[in-house]
Amino acid sequence: MEHYLGNDLPNKNALKMVRLGDLTRTVKRGLSSYYLQGDDATVSMINIKDIANGRILPDSVDSVSVRETPLLARSRIEPGDVILAIRGFNFKAAVADESARNLVISANLIALTLSEEVKPELIAAYFNSPLGQNILQSKASGAIIKGLNSKALLDILIPLPPLPIQESLSCYLTLTREYNDLLLKELELRQKLTDAVVLRIMR
Repeated sequence: MEHYLGNDLPNKNALKMVRLGDLTRTVKRGLSSYYLQGDDATVSMINIKDIANGRILPDSVDSVSVRETPLLARSRIEPGDVILAIRGFNFKAAVADESARNLVISANLIALTLSEEVKPELIAAYFNSPLGQNILQSKASGAIIKGLNSKALLDILIPLPPLPIQESLSCYLTLTREYNDLLLKELELRQKLTDAVVLRIMR
């Protein structure tokens, strides 16, 4: 990992630029209002609020009643899918993990099943970066609430590092996320300890 994340990182100008659509096997669109007018099945539906720090927050996902159709089954999320907000002011992205299996997405989101040529963590991190956000904003349209259409999204050119560098970066991103989770838990524990001390003294 040190080799690829140290001084030997490739120059961005030397990277191969690949159209996102050429790296995508399947596009899964969010459920339209048509689906929300039925009560044939109950599903857990991911919305923009359920995406934070490049991941899905399963505990905040709401259950909704939907119309059952063959298209519903094809729209279910699989681990490794990249989920991207396509409406609003922040086009944030996340990679679905095992906890998101078989969930569906709202019409405010789109999901991409990528080819083996690219790591999904790389795409999500790229779109969540300032550069990626600027690119997404430039492709969006709308006077009040901006939106991305799938054609504009899939036409975006992605700088594609060699697969060994992608694997190293993916590992680094995973370790960073796990470390941040530990820091968050430590902060929560410290706050609980502080509250307990204050209550014990001040009661």
